[in-house]
Amino acid sequence: MSLRSRLFWLCLLLWFNPHLASAHTLHANEPAPLLVRYLQQPEDAVRYTYEYRLIAELMARTAARFGPYQLQPYTGKMTSRRLNNEAIRGKRINLMWSDAGHPDLDSQMIRIPFPLLKGLLGYRIFLIRQADQPRFSAIRTLDELKQLRLGQGANWGDIKIYQHNGFSVTTGESYQNLFHMLASGRFDYFPRGVNEAPLEYAAQREHHPELAIEQTLLLVYRYPVFFYVSRNNPALARRLQAGLEQMQADGSFDRFFFDYYLPVLEQAKLPGRRIFYLDNPFLPADTPLQRHELWLDPLKPLPRQH
Repeated sequence: MSLRSRLFWLCLLLWFNPHLASAHTLHANEPAPLLVRYLQQPEDAVRYTYEYRLIAELMARTAARFGPYQLQPYTGKMTSRRLNNEAIRGKRINLMWSDAGHPDLDSQMIRIPFPLLKGLLGYRIFLIRQADQPRFSAIRTLDELKQLRLGQGANWGDIKIYQHNGFSVTTGESYQNLFHMLASGRFDYFPRGVNEAPLEYAAQREHHPELAIEQTLLLVYRYPVFFYVSRNNPALARRLQAGLEQMQADGSFDRFFFDYYLPVLEQAKLPGRRIFYLDNPFLPADTPLQRHELWLDPLKPLPRQH
């Protein structure tokens, strides 16, 4: 069909349906949706369900004020080092979440200083060899606990926290191998976030039936998880910050948090444990330590199930 013929038929179509022209004009004048790009690998579906749901909740709640958006999770394989680099670059990934205190993220990305997990990652219970439970039950002081050796992954952000507080740390290069190292006696206990330990215990029980969750002790240190946004996307950072503060102000953030984590917290029985507090001098200066409402209090009774 010639160009003249195509123009003829287009004019004829618009003549009989003039709404097509106005609809096109309206569509062209609409603001482009804000693209939200984060890593969502299939193997992390359970581990980061809370974060995926929180992102969707925040974007939906802020749509009326900030406009349209589009979630574009990246599902390809990506190492943690590459994730950091891609998030800093801001093209394939423009949003990530991480424990605080990584110099590359703090200096090259927009940090949103709101603890997404209410500090839960810094509430540490232990995976141990089940036969060692009496040994841990007898511990009454932090110095007694320091006589035992703990295990962590190489280059994990909280190694320096433990070392600063005088603990002996054994590291392993492979996350999966850490459970074998614990089972074989390479170290005595594996501190895990209250949100991590039950899932990991369930996943490892078949391969390492000799392991258990320790029942009497709790380590607490400030170790927040923050959103980090590429510097190329300040509008996304402003929107997420506004959404978090809105949810905090109207009480929906706590409801959202406890709807997801209440069963885990009830199982951990935090108020009945002996609590040892550690110092973390590696936090960013804007960490909201004085906003006590943003942090979980391990001694405070849990809310009732909704």
